[in-house]
Amino acid sequence: MWFPDGKKPMTLEPKSGLLPLMAAVICACVLPASLAAQQDAPAQQPADTAAQTQTTPPAPAPGPVGGVEEYRLDAPNLGRSFLVPRLTVSEVYDTNTGYGSTTGSAQSDEISTLTGGLSLQLLGRNSTFSIDANSTGLIYAHQRQPNSSIETLGVTEKLTVRRWNLLFGENFSYLPNSGFGLGGLGFVGGGAGGYAGVGGVTGFSPGTVPIQGIGSTNASQFSSASVFQAQYLLNGNSSFTGSVVVSYLHYFESAMLDSRQIAPRVSYDYGMTKRDTLTFSYQASLLDYASGIPGFTSHYFQVGYRRLLTGRLNFSVLAGPVVSQFSPFTGMTTVPGGSTAVSWSLTSSLAYRMRRGGLNFTYIHGVSSGSGVYAGTTADTVSGGATLQFSRDWSGSVSMSFARNQTLEQTTPNLPANTTESFIYWNTGGTISRHLGRYSTFNFNYNASRQTGATNVCLMGIPCGPIALVQVAGISISWSTRPLKLE
Repeated sequence: MWFPDGKKPMTLEPKSGLLPLMAAVICACVLPASLAAQQDAPAQQPADTAAQTQTTPPAPAPGPVGGVEEYRLDAPNLGRSFLVPRLTVSEVYDTNTGYGSTTGSAQSDEISTLTGGLSLQLLGRNSTFSIDANSTGLIYAHQRQPNSSIETLGVTEKLTVRRWNLLFGENFSYLPNSGFGLGGLGFVGGGAGGYAGVGGVTGFSPGTVPIQGIGSTNASQFSSASVFQAQYLLNGNSSFTGSVVVSYLHYFESAMLDSRQIAPRVSYDYGMTKRDTLTFSYQASLLDYASGIPGFTSHYFQVGYRRLLTGRLNFSVLAGPVVSQFSPFTGMTTVPGGSTAVSWSLTSSLAYRMRRGGLNFTYIHGVSSGSGVYAGTTADTVSGGATLQFSRDWSGSVSMSFARNQTLEQTTPNLPANTTESFIYWNTGGTISRHLGRYSTFNFNYNASRQTGATNVCLMGIPCGPIALVQVAGISISWSTRPLKLE
């Protein structure tokens, strides 16, 4: 069993006079570009439709139901190759930078961030190559936490060969703490938007990418998901699909549990109408861990349905039983609760676009890796959000997420029989944006998060526990160019 070696996070030395320096950078670099873009923009054209009316792109292919790539209503496809660079500068105040368990132990700090990124799409006759990349540096004014960075990368290659649709992809991230909400800083390093009104060029399904759903202090981590998917079109309304995802979750703190998951999947999709698709699938999830802790295998049998209105609505649901098989821990001859357990799984998502905004919602229930503190959990994950264009220049968005992880009796032999532990981690926030031009915005951001749990020590003596309320508020300026045409 192999786990990738980690590197220490990039550190940036704090400097005095940081706020004046940031203001100078904003005035000298961002605002002139914003004003120039604003002068070029047609006066009668709303900001939320400007980028979309440059050309009439073909509708993106929906792909198989429950596939490795999520169908997005805002997926860009300009019918040509393009590059979009972007830059974001922000200043926020964090009330609990170290994830203190009580209000009295919480330490506040100011965090300055600088994010650079790009979106690239190269179109061939039968292929599409896409990249989304972001790199963020975080500087803590009072050094309550060490300076760090956020690195994310998504790459996909799609090929069409007669009746075959092939997809190769890689999703990589380096994060200074839990990826679930990112301690209130999710809006800093998680933005994949290439230009106003349009999202990034890669989009992996939520269940494909490994993520830590239990918060831990200073749990910097590396995650990777390598994916392959092959869809064979039987006729105009049905297809067979096979895929495999190999993912890693590696922590740079030795006490945390590294995990590896291999997830092959086969499915059959039948199009009842042009808008309605029925699917039947089987997936195996093979989880194993470092430190000699035994892994386990889960078998998912699911039936699903998707309703798709191009550019307006995407609703999908997959559900069915899960059969998990466990091995005894070292020194034990039996498995607490039995070597086989039967549970259930559900994956559901909704995306709806309105004239001046949109809604999205995702719910996932199933067996998870345990977020580095347990050898597997039953997890419920909910996330959702809404956007609204108030006027030509003002827009807003709200988001929320919720994760509940409950231990498995078979993988927690230190607990009394028929006993489990659970953690609940939630966060919510919002952003108000003022358009400075077609491709620049000034943002007011706020996020609040908290974790509750009944224990302070998890499996193998790993420290874990509740996290007091974390509030993050601040401002940011985001800038990007129009799509730069590539020959």
